[in-house]
Amino acid sequence: MKALSGRRMLQNYRLVGCTAVVCLVSALAFAQAPADNEIVANQNRSIAGILTNGVLTVQLELRSGTWHPEANDGPQLFVQAFGEAERATQIPGPLLRMPEGTTVHANVTNKLTMKATVYGLNTRPGDATIGVEIPAGESREFTFAAGAPGTYYYWARTTEPLKAKFRTVVQPLRADAYLNGAFIVDPPGPVVADRIFVIHQMFVPADAIHPVVEVVSLNGKSYPYTEPLEYTSGEKIRWRVINPTVGEHPMHLHGAFYRVLSLGTFETDTAYADGERQSVVTQNLLPGSTMMMEWTPEHAGHWLFHCHLQGHISSDSRVPAFKGAAALQSSEPGTANTVHAHSEEMTGMNDMAGLVLMIEVKSARSIPEQAVATVARKIDLVIEPNAAGGKTPTFSCSLREGKKMVASEDKAAGPTIVLTRGVPTEITVVNHLSTPTSIHWHGLELDAYYDGVVGGGAGNRVTPAIQPGASFVARFTPNRAGTFIYHTHAADPSQLSGGVYGGLIVLDPGESYDAERDRILVIGARDNEFLTTRITVNGSEEPSPMLFSRGVKYRLRVINMAPNLGANFQLGNNEHPVTWRAIAKDGANLPTRLVKPSDAVLHIVSGETYDFEFQPDTAGEIALQVENNLNKAKLMGKVIVK
Repeated sequence: MKALSGRRMLQNYRLVGCTAVVCLVSALAFAQAPADNEIVANQNRSIAGILTNGVLTVQLELRSGTWHPEANDGPQLFVQAFGEAERATQIPGPLLRMPEGTTVHANVTNKLTMKATVYGLNTRPGDATIGVEIPAGESREFTFAAGAPGTYYYWARTTEPLKAKFRTVVQPLRADAYLNGAFIVDPPGPVVADRIFVIHQMFVPADAIHPVVEVVSLNGKSYPYTEPLEYTSGEKIRWRVINPTVGEHPMHLHGAFYRVLSLGTFETDTAYADGERQSVVTQNLLPGSTMMMEWTPEHAGHWLFHCHLQGHISSDSRVPAFKGAAALQSSEPGTANTVHAHSEEMTGMNDMAGLVLMIEVKSARSIPEQAVATVARKIDLVIEPNAAGGKTPTFSCSLREGKKMVASEDKAAGPTIVLTRGVPTEITVVNHLSTPTSIHWHGLELDAYYDGVVGGGAGNRVTPAIQPGASFVARFTPNRAGTFIYHTHAADPSQLSGGVYGGLIVLDPGESYDAERDRILVIGARDNEFLTTRITVNGSEEPSPMLFSRGVKYRLRVINMAPNLGANFQLGNNEHPVTWRAIAKDGANLPTRLVKPSDAVLHIVSGETYDFEFQPDTAGEIALQVENNLNKAKLMGKVIVK
């Protein structure tokens, strides 16, 4: 990774840069706008304003215009965004970046037809509740010291916060959802090269043809039109990821772990020392949060970084085209046009859409082809439909090893696969479904060809979809012990809600799996809705009581593989929660600062795994609860301690 000199960075600073609440969203209008009102995607590569003698001077404007979240000739929305004076309006807004010690002088002009309240143009850390109101057509001056180094953002709103049933929604989610931009304060000295990615999320109201549409993007584009990234194996990569949206986003990296260097909000940032940095494959970014991360790819090939909520990456959620000439402030949506034309060619991993970055990792050197290691384990993973019945289809995953066949008791979710670190393994996925499938080995660091993403792979080896009646052999050698997941990565959303997933445990050499003391709880859902009420644990909507023995130390492995569920998991009731001790996340041991006893309460989102030590000391019953964080729907179970 390259570091920029202080002088070089100073030169760069002078560059001028170009859901529970869904039903509450008021109508957002669409309109045709002149070409000069076009809003462009901002890849956060150029810095706004001019830095001279320690003062950053920048002129920002709040405007409205048309934005193309996908192809430049594709569907368009009429939204609000920031722009720099005499330059294009941008999504996200112009990048404000400066070294510590800078004084910022910003002039902000509101060119909208309604008042706006601006937040985040202040010294860091700051007060998140303080905003400056700017009436339509007026300007305000902001002069302040930049403050502490960190990853922040500035933003504005033209609507009032929404009072939903269970919470007040602070982040804008209408046309003003795009009124924000990155605000980065660098520490003194050489600056480590990085990239900045800003997540966006907006809800478009229903019309005569379309239901409510959720539009998501990264740096102003929705996959497959997000910027493709290219790196070299062994390269140290640093990203800053900003989530100014109304939703949480579990951001998952394929093929490698990443280290979380800092977490923050638009006003504060907490950096972690080397020994206290958490390694993850999925970090949940809460609404209004920021993250700085660092990772090093070791395997060449095509990889993904994406939100793990299926609704934010499904090709079914592509942006429809609209037409109409309603004004922005109108309460009537424009009429819909189902035409969805793009002139830009989509290639490769295109059964996804939305919050996805495609990453190509090239090998740092020519590596001769090596002989495949002798395979010590050969397992078949057989996927087949269950007999018709119930509200939604379910599927059975069975494991076959030699003459032994293993399936979960009710075949409603896959059985746990137990492997050993350092032991070469070959798993043949056999598809007995009527639709194609694929299996992703979530959290494992393996060859891209076996990662399970259709269209991925490396070189001439392109990962195929496993067609009905066909099979695919995945070969890998687990290089770390921990709790992982296998799950479908197919475009068909019913496969994930139908149970094509399971826990994957990797043990250290010499360890044996004790199913009595090593308990796995896999959270799922029987539909693909964010407002699901059909929560499952280990495939069941009415799980049987779990039997524990008093005084015995257990390892609880908690996994969330529900398609779109942010789950609140709890052991014990609100008055008397039990105590456990966190020990691992995503298959990696936790840093010391996080290894401590706490109440057995956990917020866990799709794609995350957690390991806890739990020792019940009193006989009796312990309530087990999994709650949907959005609508508070609950699954209730219990633990019986003897």
